[in-house]
Parts: sequence; structure tokens; C-alpha cells
Amino acid sequence: MNLSLKSIRFILEALDHYERDHDRRLADNTLSEDEISDLTNDRQLLVAIKKDFETYRDHLIQDRQHVSAEA
Repeated sequence: MNLSLKSIRFILEALDHYERDHDRRLADNTLSEDEISDLTNDRQLLVAIKKDFETYRDHLIQDRQHVSAEA
């Protein structure tokens, strides 16, 4: 994967929004057990994806700082 820091920030903001949407939907008392299970599983995957992008972002920042220090 080769994304810019700006792209990563945009993706992380979108994932935050999507995570909040899942939380809002999970608060709905009319959901069936299957719907709750699906949303919960999707949210767990979402959190894992978000963590991967945060790690990628942190590595990009580290690499930039390392290059700046060498210059």
C-alpha cells in the first residue's frame, strides 16, 4: 500500500464516521439478534481495519521524521 498522509487521514475520518454510525445503529432497540450480531461483527472488523491504517500512518510519520533528520 502506498498512500499519502492526507489520504490516510481522510480514510481514518471516514472509518470514524462509519464506526459512529454502527454505534448509532446498535443502539436501536428494534434490531433482531441476527442484525445485532452482523453489526457487531462488522464493527469489530472496522476497528481492526482502522487500527491497521493508524499503524500505517504512524510508520509514514516515522519515516518522514527519519528522512527529515537525515537531511
